[in-house]
This record gives sequence, C-alpha cells and structure tokens, in this order.
Amino acid sequence: LAQPIRLLLEQVGEKYDECLYGKDDREKWLNEKFELGMELPNLPYYIDKNVKLTQSVTIMRYISEKHEMPLGSSPEKRAKLSMIEGTAMDLRLGIALICFNPKFEEAKMEYLKELPRKLEMWSHFLGEKQYLTGPAVSHVDFMLYEALDVIGYMAPNCLDKFGNLKEFKSRIENLPKIKAYMDSDRFIKWPLHRWTAPFGGGEAPPS
Repeated sequence: LAQPIRLLLEQVGEKYDECLYGKDDREKWLNEKFELGMELPNLPYYIDKNVKLTQSVTIMRYISEKHEMPLGSSPEKRAKLSMIEGTAMDLRLGIALICFNPKFEEAKMEYLKELPRKLEMWSHFLGEKQYLTGPAVSHVDFMLYEALDVIGYMAPNCLDKFGNLKEFKSRIENLPKIKAYMDSDRFIKWPLHRWTAPFGGGEAPPS
C-alpha cells in the first residue's frame, strides 16, 4: 500500500526519508508504534513536521492538496474522485487477498477467470482519457498503476486486449520523474507484499 505513495511523492518532487520494516523488525515496529505521536498508528505512515497521518488514501490526498494536484473543483468531481479511490483500493485489496492466500495457485486460477471483466470496467472508464480524471495525472492514477503492475506479475499478458490500459501503464512509467525514480537504486520493484505472502513476498520476482 506504500508504493503509490512513493510514486506520488516522486511525481510532486517532495524529498522524503523512508523507514522500512523487514521481516525481522516486528518488535522494532511494535516498540515505535505508539511513540511516533500518531493518533491512529498504522503502516504506512507519513510525517510532515506536525502533520502525522496514516491510511494510504488519506496520505495521498494530503500530499496532493499540499502540492496543488487535482482533487476536484466541485462536489460532483470530488465525489467522483472518491469513487475512483475506493474502486482502485478494492482492486488492490482483492489482489492482496489472492497473494496472501495459502492456496495461492488455486486462488489465482479463480481470480484470473474474473480478471478480464475487472479490466474491461477500468478500460471503459478510462476511455480515451490520458489519466483517470482527465489530462492531468493525479494520485488515483498511481493507485491503479500499482494494481495493474502487481497483476502483471501474475498474468503478464493481461493487458494485451486492453490497449488503453496498456498505454496508461506505459504513460505513468514514462513520466520523467517516475522514469528517473524507476531507473534509480531507490526504486523498490520487489517484494510486492510483506514476507508472509505466498506470492510477492519472496526475495526475487518470478522468472
């Protein structure tokens, strides 16, 4: 859930220090959890001076507003943005349920049967737009991008029938600041999930 936040921070050009907790850091996190001054401690978290936030969508909204990215100029547009957020989060959490399933291969086969229908919905919604809300990139684009990226590890050819989604993914990857980040040694390509996940939690991506 932190990857879209990283991408957003890179896109807006905000410098940040990242604190990562590995599989041997459970005690470290539990010891620090209630000492960081957060009202509702959780991972991921974001600290900007006196602003201390958890919940990935909340963090992305704050960063977006701070850097004057589009959040909607009317109640209707803001509601639509919230709808996109929720639907993108549903997609991502659905993927996580599969990846953390002890019977991953069985769960994956069932998931892939429904995947074209999910992708068709997103393809229809995107239409001919460059980004989900129009011509300007926003935080929801990074949410969908990351979900599509994770799906791609399970089903490498899943976007072949959805040209606009394939172009959307490439468009995100080729944003100058995102491309520079992805080409750097700071970019975390893998793992996709915490180490307990049967898929995406290992030390190396599938060949």
